[in-house]
Amino acid sequence: MVIKMSEDSFFWKELLAWYSENGRHHFPWRNTKDPYRILLAEFLLQQTHVRKVEEVYKQLLLKYPNISELARANIETVEEIIAPIGLRYRAERLIKTAEIICSQHYGNVPNEYNELRKLPGIGDYIANAVLCYAFDKPVVPIDTNVIRLFTRYFGYTSKNPRPRMDKELASQIRAHFKGMDCTRDANLAVLDFAGLICTAKNPHLTICPLSKYCLDFITLSENV
Repeated sequence: MVIKMSEDSFFWKELLAWYSENGRHHFPWRNTKDPYRILLAEFLLQQTHVRKVEEVYKQLLLKYPNISELARANIETVEEIIAPIGLRYRAERLIKTAEIICSQHYGNVPNEYNELRKLPGIGDYIANAVLCYAFDKPVVPIDTNVIRLFTRYFGYTSKNPRPRMDKELASQIRAHFKGMDCTRDANLAVLDFAGLICTAKNPHLTICPLSKYCLDFITLSENV
C-alpha cells in the first residue's frame, strides 16, 4: 500500500505499520466489499463492543444471505438473533432499511451519502462507513474513537459538549486524510489503534508507537 505523505508522515507511517502487523484483519466484514454485508455489520456495531458482534453477524448472514431475504424477515426472528448484543430496536430498522433498498433501489445499497441518510437508522457515521468500506470512496467516518486519537495526538479541542457534532473538529480531522491512496486502510488503522492502544481508559502508553510526537503524551511526560 502506498501512502502520499505530507506533514503527517510520522503519524501515518507508524500507524499504518502498526495496523499491518496488529490490525483486526480477522473480522469477517473486513474481508468483503459487499455493500449489504458492510451495511449489516455497521448496523450491528452501533453502541456495541466489536467482540460481541462477530457471532451475531455470522448468524444473520446464515439466515439472510442477501438483502431481499432480510427484507422478508420476521421481526421476532431477527430480534432473537441480535438479542445477545442488545438494542433490539435495530431489528425493525434493519428490516425496514432492507425493504426500502429492495423497493426503491432495486436491491442495491445506495452509493451516495444523501440516499443512505434517508434510510432508517443510518446517520453520518454509518453512511460514511458504507461509502468508504464498500465503495472505496475517500470519506472519513468519525466516531468517539477517531476523535479521541486525533485530539490526543494533534491537540485538537472542541467547545461542543458533544464533540461528534462539532463540524469544525470533523473538518480538522478529515484534513489529515487528504491525498491518501487508500482511505479505507487509513480509517481501519485509526479504528483499531484507538480501540487497542489509544483506549479511552488506561491507554497503553509504554507500547504506543506514536508517543514520540503525541501532544497528549508529551504534556503528561512534562507534568510527571
